[in-house]
Amino acid sequence: MSLPHYALDCDAVLKDSMSNKDGVWRNGKPDYTKARKLFEAHKSKSHSPGSLEFIVENIIKNWEKEVSHKPNPSQWETVDLANYRFSCNGGQKYTGHEISRQGTYNVLLGETAYYNSKLITFEESHLAFKRTFGEGFAWEVIELYSGPPTVSFKWRHFGRMTGLFSCSNQAGGIYKADATHNMVELYGVCVVKVNEHLMIQDFQIFYDPNQLFTQLTEICPYLPFAKITAPPSHHAELLLDIKTTTKVCTIT
Repeated sequence: MSLPHYALDCDAVLKDSMSNKDGVWRNGKPDYTKARKLFEAHKSKSHSPGSLEFIVENIIKNWEKEVSHKPNPSQWETVDLANYRFSCNGGQKYTGHEISRQGTYNVLLGETAYYNSKLITFEESHLAFKRTFGEGFAWEVIELYSGPPTVSFKWRHFGRMTGLFSCSNQAGGIYKADATHNMVELYGVCVVKVNEHLMIQDFQIFYDPNQLFTQLTEICPYLPFAKITAPPSHHAELLLDIKTTTKVCTIT
């Protein structure tokens, strides 16, 4: 069986004939130049072309490009749409159309002391992290546990926090953290079922989202475990002063 183009090139869906058609992309064809540069500079693994690790990494990178930037799931080449489901940490299984409306970031982050997916749109979630990771946010497969049809692997997501992080929080206010300019690294595991054409049917991801927010803030280590309550009308704002030696959290 010949391999699909999205298994051979991490940018395949940006290069094929469909990629230049009108209306394919949410806001025009995305530019991954910064992410590719970051990946090459800071990746921890170099998979041999043609290896299973190389193939899996390419498929997932093309999948990410499609679910993040193609609003019409019927145009996702990397998934078997009729059978496709996506879930995080054993939670609700979402269809392709549900993911397209809600956004993968919102499904992956949910509701925490730092982030409230119910108050953040698909577009807002992407803008928030694009601002935070101005050099891109790269991704790699670091260990493969099993091959098709049920592929399981460990991954690493990484990027430097070069800009402000700001989003709606669980209290209904605005959470803010200034740039640390440090490298942020996330680790997790995926279990992905594919069909005979290596199209994704079931995508399960397992990771601790607190990894992200702990590194973005570098302060208030107890905040993720605190129950924060404030009337939405007060627009509670967590002000994080990381420019001083005394690091504080206040709710105003």
